[in-house]
Amino acid sequence: MKIAIVTNKVHSVGGVQNSSKLLSKIFKERGHETTIIGEESLPVKAQKDLEIAVGEYFNQKNKSENFDVVLCNGECGYSVEHPKAVNVFRGNYYGYAMAVRDLVEHEVTEERLQKVNMQKISAEGKYIVTISEFAVKGLNDSGIKVDKIIRNCIDMDIFYQINTEISDSAIASSRGMWYEKGFDILEKLAGKGIKTKLFSDLIIDSPNILNMGFFANGDLCEEYNKAQIFLNPTRFEGGGLTTLEAMACGCPVLTTPTGYGFDIKDCIPNFVAEPDNINEFLEKHVLITNERERYSKQALDYFWTFHNPEKFKREWIDLIENI
Repeated sequence: MKIAIVTNKVHSVGGVQNSSKLLSKIFKERGHETTIIGEESLPVKAQKDLEIAVGEYFNQKNKSENFDVVLCNGECGYSVEHPKAVNVFRGNYYGYAMAVRDLVEHEVTEERLQKVNMQKISAEGKYIVTISEFAVKGLNDSGIKVDKIIRNCIDMDIFYQINTEISDSAIASSRGMWYEKGFDILEKLAGKGIKTKLFSDLIIDSPNILNMGFFANGDLCEEYNKAQIFLNPTRFEGGGLTTLEAMACGCPVLTTPTGYGFDIKDCIPNFVAEPDNINEFLEKHVLITNERERYSKQALDYFWTFHNPEKFKREWIDLIENI
């Protein structure tokens, strides 16, 4: 089969790009020809919305390539025309806007809400996949009906447990959106004495924060393994890959009840704290780091039970080959 993945950017650092690369790898190993189409594929720079431009480029390319199936990431399916199109929503603008509407400028919320209709139009006539139970509500509130949930996984050739000495520092990794990703919470935790290595394009000015910039995924594996704990105080996620990366490396996590934290809280309550309850974060940080080995095993067990790589492969191959 010939499969296309239509996305915003091919080579940018981010969860969408990593997920696209993993799916492409799975399909290729299965013997399918896979092409990722994004901004870098365009013959000239987009003069209008990138989401519209990449879809229109796919339509033109499809006339000669005759793709059997196309996967569209989020609103990048807006202008895609194909009888076998899957739209994958890893988040949604409605939930995103509502989660931080009291923390950001009104204009920012309005801009995000305007994107809701674009996602709804993108979904029309396509098979809709999302990555978590938590994401379903935001999509339903956006007027998008979900056909299937396929829980995310990560590339096990990159992230895995290794034997190493555990440091006295936490780790955090996220693109720098201050309130959305909880950087204000990380700053407060640092002010309470929690040492953290931060891998991000954003800098937090604190003696307890070691700002590392972005690292390649392959280099992060060792960092997850030797960290005391992974901190992800996000206020909105469809289902964050970094949480899964940490757990696959045996690193305990402390996140919020959004995205995969919504599910984790029922199985490992100490891994989840309310985003604006700093005392709860501090208390659970102490509990986890004092028994790091026990919680490391719980993190691994949870990952292999709920995000099993083989199950992830089977579900995606079955969908693509039988749609």
